[in-house]
Amino acid sequence: MTKKLNLLALLLLITASAFAQSTFGLKKIAPFNIKLTTGQTYTASQMAPGPAVLIYFSPDCDHCQLFTADLLKNYNVVANKQVVMVTFQDMKMVQPFATKYKLSQYPNIKIGTEGMTYGVQRYYQIRSFPYIAIYDKAGNLVKTYEGEQPHAEIFKTLKNVK
Repeated sequence: MTKKLNLLALLLLITASAFAQSTFGLKKIAPFNIKLTTGQTYTASQMAPGPAVLIYFSPDCDHCQLFTADLLKNYNVVANKQVVMVTFQDMKMVQPFATKYKLSQYPNIKIGTEGMTYGVQRYYQIRSFPYIAIYDKAGNLVKTYEGEQPHAEIFKTLKNVK
């Protein structure tokens, strides 16, 4: 009986591990290559040293829209951080999103598409939006959030990252 319970516990652990989002080993920001709304290309290697936030989103995602609006209302938590907003969606969807939220007014926010390469999506194993990866000034991963999460908790983490 004990062997069966141990085997069942082991199987449950393996199954849970397989389905759990893991950031183990993802210490550095994804090696992204995006096309910005300005038409320019922007890559991870072009980022300046310092704290950074990568937000993987979809312009038509309600949670992404709410998070973006709330982030801009609480802009002070990212004012001293590089923010990179990445999507796989076509630029025809990204442009209106960037315009709606007036993202060009924020010099530390870059927004663009990785297109159908899905490199960032695969790197983080993203399954729901928005996906937020927060990095400290040394470029080390501090915390990730996926899907609908309490904004106050995300902002608290952002505020404390140096």
